[in-house]
Amino acid sequence: MRKTQFLTLVLAAIIAVSCTKPASHGDMRVNVNYSVNGKPLITDSLCYTNEAGNEFMITEIQWFISKMELQDERGEWVSSEQKIFYIDTDIPESQTLQIASIPVGRYKALRFVFGLDEEDNRTGLFTDPPESEMFWPDFLGGGYHYMKLNGKYLNAEGHLAPLAIHLGIGQNEDCTEFYQNYFIVELPIDFTIKENTVNQFDLTMVIDNWFRNPNLYDFNEFGSAIMQNQAAQQALKENGKDVFTTSTQTQQNPTAMKQENLSERFKNTMQKAAPKPHFWTWENVKERFQNLRFKDLKI
Repeated sequence: MRKTQFLTLVLAAIIAVSCTKPASHGDMRVNVNYSVNGKPLITDSLCYTNEAGNEFMITEIQWFISKMELQDERGEWVSSEQKIFYIDTDIPESQTLQIASIPVGRYKALRFVFGLDEEDNRTGLFTDPPESEMFWPDFLGGGYHYMKLNGKYLNAEGHLAPLAIHLGIGQNEDCTEFYQNYFIVELPIDFTIKENTVNQFDLTMVIDNWFRNPNLYDFNEFGSAIMQNQAAQQALKENGKDVFTTSTQTQQNPTAMKQENLSERFKNTMQKAAPKPHFWTWENVKERFQNLRFKDLKI
């Protein structure tokens, strides 16, 4: 092949690559929720009974999920750039997982690690609270709690006792062998990532499922604290397979959603402030401002 022909081919390849349209990406929002008996979780209230007959309350839930992935229509898994998420019922902003730069397209499954696997669960990984406060003692295997589900329950004597469902690395009686109790959750989902859109879905922890299937979990049998009770850890690990559910939400353009929220807030305010709610409407006020030609007014 002549030199000129070779250079022509190289130049053509460069042009072809440079003209290739870059892949489009969108952002994803995962809204974390909790339910008991099919209804939203109520904290700090002794209003629940599990299938073992234990009356209990939940005061807080702190937990990790990691290595979140979406499966596209070709069966390939797309990973999120952020590998570990800390979620805490006492920190509202942690209940929304913001995940950037997901390729646009339709996805059919969600997968993640409940807790932290061997690669991630290393002592000293987190240096600042609240994540650092999830530490798991080194003599029990080290690393971090997968979850702290705290509350209280009525014990066999009818007294209110602490409830500490703390999941993490298990161990034998003399702490010479350790067991990994994290597990992988995979859920079907019909979800589409679009550009310039709030792509969001709900991830719900069904708390009562921790205690029922396939193992009937009795607080009186396993006691208040289970960090050194591998039988309890194993039972909860097995029960965790159906603890999570997903549901998609209507996806909206951010500008349209902001306008809708502002309109709703305005309507509610004016219904309280004015005796003529049918006159003081958002569209009515916008029209009047436009007629007055307040060009610099941003609403």
